Amino acid sequence: MLQGDVPERDLATFVLPELGRLQETSDQWAPYQLLDQDGAVVDPVRLFFAELQAENKPASTVRSYGMDLLRWWRPVNCTMSQS
Repeated sequence: MLQGDVPERDLATFVLPELGRLQETSDQWAPYQLLDQDGAVVDPVRLFFAELQAENKPASTVRSYGMDLLRWWRPVNCTMSQS
């Protein structure tokens, strides 16, 4: 993921849900989950968080990336909503 020997992801088909939230868990191996509007885990984000954990990144880094994803898709949805 963050290293040169890992293949890049094709993000062309990756779609974030319109609504979601970051949830803290009690699992030290998956301290945060990004949930969609129905409360289901967003699988591509789950895999990304797992890679961060495998690289020994602290839980605060996982949370930071999760918050960034939330901020990224919310403004896009605000501009796409029709009045």
